[in-house]
Amino acid sequence: MILRERTRVKATAERIWTILCDPSRMNQWNPHCVRCEAQEDTMRVGLRFQAVMWFANGAERRLDCEVIACEPQRSLTLRFSGEASRGTGQYVEERYVFQPVEEGTRILHETDFSHSGLPWFLQGVMKVISLLGHKKGESPLGGLKERAEGEDE
Repeated sequence: MILRERTRVKATAERIWTILCDPSRMNQWNPHCVRCEAQEDTMRVGLRFQAVMWFANGAERRLDCEVIACEPQRSLTLRFSGEASRGTGQYVEERYVFQPVEEGTRILHETDFSHSGLPWFLQGVMKVISLLGHKKGESPLGGLKERAEGEDE
């Protein structure tokens, strides 16, 4: 199951990328991220780092993160696994895709739960809620937009 969200940001892809590409800044725009620990300050394919994420049930979990795909100012795909996974080989992928538009950049955010180990019925409930329900709280995409439009680089 893949959840999708889109937004238009009144900023260039370059400006947005400077925020998105530094793992240590993830907690500044992703409301689920408590902190990140990375040995490098720029996303690249193969980079691995640790993140402590906050979940809706109030639990914090340490996740292993790996950059799966990275095209500066175009797209970024992160794979999260670790404490939140139900078993070996289970993960969630997040993808951010940039598209230049008039007066800014459109960003597509996809979260793929296909390999998460969540039961199919729970994935179905999540999909229905995402399509028909009201969003509760901030999303990573909303945080990224707010940061990019409000920051002076």
